[in-house]
Amino acid sequence: MTDIQQIRKKLASLTDLEWFDTICDILKKENNPTTHRLTDIIGTEKPNPNNEIRGSKFLDTYDKRFKGACINPSLSIDDPDHPIDYLGFWGDTFKITIGDISARFKDYKTQINTYDGGTQIFFYPVPKDFEFTAIDCWTNKNEDEIDNLADLQVGGVTFRFGDNLVQGRDGFGMRRK
Repeated sequence: MTDIQQIRKKLASLTDLEWFDTICDILKKENNPTTHRLTDIIGTEKPNPNNEIRGSKFLDTYDKRFKGACINPSLSIDDPDHPIDYLGFWGDTFKITIGDISARFKDYKTQINTYDGGTQIFFYPVPKDFEFTAIDCWTNKNEDEIDNLADLQVGGVTFRFGDNLVQGRDGFGMRRK
């Protein structure tokens, strides 16, 4: 069994919170996470039979708690490897609370998503030992509908990479200089 297969098997066997902690560890700078390596761990490219325009590579995940994942940049197998710009996971059975994330990453802000509706919870900045520079989660609830943010469960998490904080209609993001 290869190292990648062992990592896949381990990730699939963990609780959602253990999975989150392990992905964060994989994304530490000392582990030199790259687009091809993470794609090999996460899944295979989803077919695109209608040739839809995609800004990211969408993946069918090996870990079936997720409906899907996406990664940027969208590299073919033959392209040289690049640093990751964006890595997102979502699924109906994946559940993590904002309180669990904020116990690990203290600084966050909420932002109304005027494009899709709902609220973005944006963890920024994160400690410098991680390759990612922000984490975001989204809920379809508006800020005034959230009684206790720490107890709020979300079904997806996105890791952002870059050194420039930007704000758009759909919330905060990170871009490389």
